[in-house]
Amino acid sequence: MIKVMIVDDEPKLRQGLQTLIPWESLGLTVTATAANGEEAIEVIDKEPPDILVVDIRMPLMDGLQLIQYLTSNGLQSQFIILSGYADFEYAKQAIKYGAAGYLLKPVDIKEMTSTLKRVCERIEEERLQRGKRQNNVVNREWCLHSLLIPQDTNEASTKLKTLAIEAELLWSSYEVVAVFPRNTDRGRIDALHQLASTLKTAIEGIGMGVVTVISPYIVLLLNKPLRGMQQRQKLYEKIQYALNVRFVAATGGAVSVPDEISNSYSKAQKCIKQAFFSEKGRLLGPDIPSSLLPDSSPVSGTSTEEMMEGFIYRIYYSLDAGHPSMILPLLKEAAAYFLNQEREENFVKESFFYLSNAVIHKLTAGSPKKFNRTEEVSRFLKEIFEFEYLTELLEETHRFLQSLAEYSVPEGKEKEVKIMINVIHKHYADNLKLETLAGMLNYSTAYLGQVFKNKTGEYFNTYLDKVRIQNAKKLLEQGMKVYEVAERVGYTNVNYFHSKFKKYVGRSPSDFKIHN
Repeated sequence: MIKVMIVDDEPKLRQGLQTLIPWESLGLTVTATAANGEEAIEVIDKEPPDILVVDIRMPLMDGLQLIQYLTSNGLQSQFIILSGYADFEYAKQAIKYGAAGYLLKPVDIKEMTSTLKRVCERIEEERLQRGKRQNNVVNREWCLHSLLIPQDTNEASTKLKTLAIEAELLWSSYEVVAVFPRNTDRGRIDALHQLASTLKTAIEGIGMGVVTVISPYIVLLLNKPLRGMQQRQKLYEKIQYALNVRFVAATGGAVSVPDEISNSYSKAQKCIKQAFFSEKGRLLGPDIPSSLLPDSSPVSGTSTEEMMEGFIYRIYYSLDAGHPSMILPLLKEAAAYFLNQEREENFVKESFFYLSNAVIHKLTAGSPKKFNRTEEVSRFLKEIFEFEYLTELLEETHRFLQSLAEYSVPEGKEKEVKIMINVIHKHYADNLKLETLAGMLNYSTAYLGQVFKNKTGEYFNTYLDKVRIQNAKKLLEQGMKVYEVAERVGYTNVNYFHSKFKKYVGRSPSDFKIHN
């Protein structure tokens, strides 16, 4: 049965139409009535009718406003306009909005019945044509999906060639481009189809190939290979213009026979999954390097945990010593390390969250008043997981960490030594190494060690030991236990602490504690 809704502010007319028109014999049924346009919209949202009989003059929202609203929101119903005024302007507007009939009040039953019959015939014809179109589309879509999805049978080559012929897709070459829309309702297949429909015009309309949807991708099967970066970029811009949403797109490369189409599609999917490590604003592909970062050889025998601790301390010392220019190179080095380890996007983001949080914590713990930026820090750490490209993550992490840096870098020839001394006195309890400071200051370890010895008269490790022992004496005088003092000043081995303390003080820590 074809569903009808009557919208009129006159209760008698609504009742009269329901009673006087032979709805059932016409293959119709009145499913709802409404007194105005706003009331009608509430009902239509729940159960859209096939035909709306609508009065022109109604309070709140008149008939023409209702029709305009419904058609602009995609409702494909037939409209019959009722009017108590022989106003040609209303008739023109009704025709403009696609009204199937325009009747004057009081309604003539024969004329109304005749109009309804004509509208019913139109609906049935449209349903028939739509069914034929959908049947052809479904068959072609099924063939296309079969070509894109790998086949396991031994007869795959012959079968796929037959499918290509049936779907009129037997071409001399193929290239699959997968498009992944970002920030759309990925769970809704209709959202993907809506975006795909705009691409159909851009691609199918000029004979470049065909477009389909395999959630969560919009898939383009091109009938000619993309040759060179210029053609790839041109297609990327065409997709960008058609979709007008943020997306990632990748090609799986050109193939020559139907049974290789699925391979091209698989490669395109793989490229999209690695898009985080690629360049923004371009069509990705299997022959395009996945990373813009320079190579970095992993340190053999070093665990990921040890590498992370090393990066944390090097970045922290660089910031704390007023040497922020080293931050971006260190971040790139960390990223390159993870890439060489073939880590996935989530692992890299989690690692940068951990690294950034640890550095920020050390800085804020050291200067709580100066770094009173809790909300800003929280927002930045949350955004780490929202970056779509590694380059964006590096740039923003660099910017944020650099904003925390102290820019009071010592001047003059001895600035490197002053930085080292400052770091030692601030961080003597940490696992300080000359190699770490050399990397931070961009000098070789041997050269920096010699500069330090020439300026201070002490080797780096000797100077560090003396600072630690000096602070250990203060803690022992406060009554702390020997093993606690050892840990507090940076010695993990108590016996080693004993030997160092006795070397520089002349007696054991216990003896010093008793007599002071």
